[in-house]
Amino acid sequence: MVAFHFQFANRAGWRCEECRKNGLERKRRCGWLAGELRGERHVVWARRSVRVDECPKSLVTAESVSLVEAFAAWKLAGGGDAGGLAARTADAFCVLESELRAEMAHGTE
Repeated sequence: MVAFHFQFANRAGWRCEECRKNGLERKRRCGWLAGELRGERHVVWARRSVRVDECPKSLVTAESVSLVEAFAAWKLAGGGDAGGLAARTADAFCVLESELRAEMAHGTE
């Protein structure tokens, strides 16, 4: 869900080099820092119903981005039968479909 929502965010403010240069890695609880250096948990990024207590840039994995991209390709191809998908992929697609529908509904409000 974080990967899905982060794609809609203004990611210009979440560039690692600039963040480090400005000393924000601790405040934003950068996932590349050792746990004891991150400090107390607090929300550092939020969008709609998603809130994270770590920098979303370091939190989002390549696998998450890959699933979001595969979902988009699957939707463009007509969103065929999900029965042929691996269980993990089908589960991710269900979550992403729900988030997409909420996003579309929010856009019309």
